[in-house]
Amino acid sequence: MPPAALRFRVHGDLELESFLQSGRRCAEDIRAALASVGEDLDSFEHVLDFGCGCARTLRWLSPLAERRQMYGTDVDEEAIAWCRRSIGFARFTVNEARPPLPYPDARFDLVFAISVFTHLSEELQLQWLDELSRVTAPHGDVLVTLRGSYYLSDMSPSDLGELRTNGFVFSRMPSNVQKLFPDWYQLATHTEDYVRRRYSAFFDVVQHLPSAMDACQDVVILRKRG
Repeated sequence: MPPAALRFRVHGDLELESFLQSGRRCAEDIRAALASVGEDLDSFEHVLDFGCGCARTLRWLSPLAERRQMYGTDVDEEAIAWCRRSIGFARFTVNEARPPLPYPDARFDLVFAISVFTHLSEELQLQWLDELSRVTAPHGDVLVTLRGSYYLSDMSPSDLGELRTNGFVFSRMPSNVQKLFPDWYQLATHTEDYVRRRYSAFFDVVQHLPSAMDACQDVVILRKRG
């Protein structure tokens, strides 16, 4: 098991069983979201976990590695070092806060990003959408999770007003965890309309599923145009 500090950075909780069960639910939710658009998770040949952390979700996809090539990447060097020592069925790399990724064009037919775009500014999101488009094969799928309606009750009136006006708001993380993350890593909240307008510059927006990841984050399935 990854040490408590690594688990907390991806899960926000030190309890081991909660970490494991959350990862398992996320893996199941990926499969269910893909099935909703007629895709079988087992059919993808090259799969990337973008923002894999200490493999909270990827560890539950190990059976795929018997027939598929699995990859993970993250900005957290400590988490990637642990993955390289402990997760033998996938290949891991460290990426920077901004593109590029260390992969060739059209490398993956499935990329998933769990709780990554939930923490990026609008500028960074657009840069990473462009980069994920580069490394995704034509007709390949990119699954991302976002903060949507589930989180509205916890937002300040000013943030809610900005969200209603712009469809997107980037707010500060709670003060008790600020020192755990770099300054560019905060809280991003989206509306479905914003996602369909802005993300469609890079992909076809195939599906938007409210609260479909771990019963809280929205799931968006994007498809690379041919």
